[in-house]
Amino acid sequence: MKNTIKLFNIFLSILLFLFLIFFYSFFVSKREYKNVNIDVKRGTTFSQIYKNLKLNYGILDRIYLKLSGRNNLKIGVYRFDGKLSKYEVIRKIKRSEISGIRLTIPEGFTSKQVFERMNALGLGTEEEIKKNLAEIKFPYPHKDNNFEGYFYPETYIFAETVTTKEVLETVLKEFLRRFPPEKYPDKQKFYDNLKLASIVEAEVSDREDKPKVAGIFLKRLQIGMRLESDATLKYVLRRQAKSGELKANMSPYNSYRFSGLPPTPIGNPPYETFEAVENAEITDNLFFFTHDGKTYYSKTHEEHLQKRKESGQMK
Repeated sequence: MKNTIKLFNIFLSILLFLFLIFFYSFFVSKREYKNVNIDVKRGTTFSQIYKNLKLNYGILDRIYLKLSGRNNLKIGVYRFDGKLSKYEVIRKIKRSEISGIRLTIPEGFTSKQVFERMNALGLGTEEEIKKNLAEIKFPYPHKDNNFEGYFYPETYIFAETVTTKEVLETVLKEFLRRFPPEKYPDKQKFYDNLKLASIVEAEVSDREDKPKVAGIFLKRLQIGMRLESDATLKYVLRRQAKSGELKANMSPYNSYRFSGLPPTPIGNPPYETFEAVENAEITDNLFFFTHDGKTYYSKTHEEHLQKRKESGQMK
């Protein structure tokens, strides 16, 4: 009995000793940092952060992070300055105390809109952006330095010292991560699908409608029918086209006047819309329109006009 009590006391002493070591190293001991920036990306782990901050990532740290539910990392650039304990480092990341510039590219944004947002954030003027784009090697078609379609919609966070070229490289690398060049050997076919995906993205937002609308546009292309998408001319005008402009405007982006796809994508679509084009649902339908959040499909122009009247979209 005495031996059991003795062993138990020794065990408690060891546990207490380990706890005190952990408490000191985790909450009391501090390391000094002078403007150290840590870029947390997808897949970054706490072990990598510890390594970058020259901290020991022990088994007790792992247990604490797991039990406290603090092993979920928030993406962003974190700046560490002054004397900080491990606990303060983790708390800073947990609270998403991000240091840096946040660039958000919404789905369907045009390159012009991306340039304007970058300029507003101090990430480069349009002139600087175009100059840097000319120096970037890119595996997909981009005639005349036109990168429309390749600015992948996502939220990017940069250090305040980031250069315009670094911003562009980061955004384009994200596109290549989503669309690896080796997966698409026929680059022109890929580019045509990207053009169509950008049009589909501009026409409908519902995930279920995208493959259906993609199927209609593909069928029109197959039979030599014009796409007749208002979105293509809207891309050039940067506003909704008037009915007279759809008939008279001679821009190659006017799909009411010219057959086939436009010269470039008309925006930057997400992967799911590109996937909708690759898995398009081709049926007998040749017409569609959206009204009050619902998309209507028709086989003939007469049926199309009738549904527009019945829905209230056309008086």
